[in-house]
Amino acid sequence: MTALVDALRSRRAASGRAGTGHGHERSVVVLVRTLLLFESAMYSAVTPVLPHYAHTLHASKPAVGLLTAAYPAGIVPGSLLGAWVAARAGVRRTTLIGLFLFAVAIVAFGFGTDLVVLDTLRFVQGAGCGFIWGGGLTWVIAVAPRERRGAVLGSVIGAAIFGTLLGPILGTLAVTLGTAPVFAVVGAVSVGLAAWTARQPEPAPGWDGATSGTPLRTLARTPLILLGAWLILLEAGTIGATGTLIPLRLARFGASGAAVGATFLLASLISTQVATPVGRLVDRRGAGLPLCVGLTMTAVLLAVLPLPRSALALAILSTIALGGPLTAYTIPAMSMITEAAERVGVPLVMATMLLNLAWAFGEALGAPAAAGISQATSDAVPLLILSAIMVLTLFPVIRARLVAPQPAAPPHPSEPEVARAGRHPCAPANPHAPDDRPARERAEVATR
Repeated sequence: MTALVDALRSRRAASGRAGTGHGHERSVVVLVRTLLLFESAMYSAVTPVLPHYAHTLHASKPAVGLLTAAYPAGIVPGSLLGAWVAARAGVRRTTLIGLFLFAVAIVAFGFGTDLVVLDTLRFVQGAGCGFIWGGGLTWVIAVAPRERRGAVLGSVIGAAIFGTLLGPILGTLAVTLGTAPVFAVVGAVSVGLAAWTARQPEPAPGWDGATSGTPLRTLARTPLILLGAWLILLEAGTIGATGTLIPLRLARFGASGAAVGATFLLASLISTQVATPVGRLVDRRGAGLPLCVGLTMTAVLLAVLPLPRSALALAILSTIALGGPLTAYTIPAMSMITEAAERVGVPLVMATMLLNLAWAFGEALGAPAAAGISQATSDAVPLLILSAIMVLTLFPVIRARLVAPQPAAPPHPSEPEVARAGRHPCAPANPHAPDDRPARERAEVATR
């Protein structure tokens, strides 16, 4: 009876711990989704403000381009420093540093009247973004169960994509009501999010899964991690290239600014809806299928983007190309990096740092490279180059044979283990169970 009571107590305690863990995971996921939505909104909020600064500060196109590039440029040192801080102080403190950096920089940005000062403050905002993504994304990866990690990543990235839809609305308000009051409110929101973040506990000890003594060397020698980083860089470069070429091409066919905005709005809405289902598919089938489908569809659609000769046809094709297929290989690429990092013992903060760096470099290089090639040749050339690169990338993806990780089968318990696990002490022994007693003991029993 005592053994039975102890077993019930142990089971109840384990159930309580599981419920608490699940509740903690849910609260962290909700927090990180909110943080990434907020950061993405702030990233895209500057788009409607750029013409305002160009007019009031008499800025040239290269100067406005530098202001645009300052944010992704700041992500690079922010990601590196964020990984260093997270490895030593934890992901919560890393996220808090990013939020406070962002709060100070965005408030000052609203009061800025000098272009160099605005460039510097936008750079600091990008660095804060590197801390927020490095801490928050690592945090949610650490608490998400491996069998549901794809779905969790999909929901988090979907929230970030949705944030890019809200940013232009906020930027329009800043132009209408004034940058100082609107961005001051944004700074207060950032401080409020920091207070929410501070109430969350750090992940349990050992959350980063670090066993490699040389993580950077291991990162560079793990093919799946490098392949995942290349896929992220390729996607970011494609977004940067199409974000530059498609609006200009639509305007050349007579599309209004509202029509251009509606095209990208619909594409983002599709991406938001696709992200979580793709994550669930990664959990069930592995990264291989969505990667192959996403790369193939995006390659085909990019190749035919130069064909339409009307604004409506180009807008429809662009919405499809930028909506589902690109998202279909973002989530699998992220899952590849995190799973491969855990397998080889690389800390999760290093994997997230690599992901952020790949995205920042891809976005920073994609737009100017596509614009330069297009100006020297035509819009079709950079789009066809991207399409060919995606086709070539299919070969290492197929060779990798990416499937969902299979849970290990539990070992078959031996007879003594079954007894200790809760068999009643008066229950008869299994007559068919193997006799694992020493041979001498069996012989003595037989003689008696």
